[in-house]
Amino acid sequence: MAAGGRGLIRALHSSPCPTWKRAQSGANGRLKPEYDAVVIGAGHNGLVAAAYLQRLGVNTAVFERRHVIGGAAVTEEIIPGFKFSRASYLLSLLRPQICTDLELKKHGLKLHLRDPYSFTPMLEEGTLNRLPRSLLLGTDMAANQKEISQFSRKDAQVGKVSGD
Repeated sequence: MAAGGRGLIRALHSSPCPTWKRAQSGANGRLKPEYDAVVIGAGHNGLVAAAYLQRLGVNTAVFERRHVIGGAAVTEEIIPGFKFSRASYLLSLLRPQICTDLELKKHGLKLHLRDPYSFTPMLEEGTLNRLPRSLLLGTDMAANQKEISQFSRKDAQVGKVSGD
């Protein structure tokens, strides 16, 4: 291992994150000095990459600077007493093949889909007689077209053709 690698190991040993140290420690409480691959960042993409590497038999270490892992897949208490999935709107980008390959349902993944699933407030001032506009979308195509028509009747009509 290069001198820079030993410096990284020393830096990681002094990391203030005890959860990480416990997760990466060997039987003697020390970090293993050899890995075939190192993934920097334990966000959802880093964890998926590490899982695929591990499945291939690659000895992989994952390092994260935050106190939680999961990136956009994390639920956190942003407002005291209220937990939020910070980026649940990204769920639509989760490739079904990843769920299958990594057997995520077997490991406890449960998807709770919402309807409506998208709300976009407009950055405009309301008036006494009218609230600021917003766009609310769900699985009801007619309701979606009505929402879209407040911005563009032409675009709302496109949904009728492409939705058939």
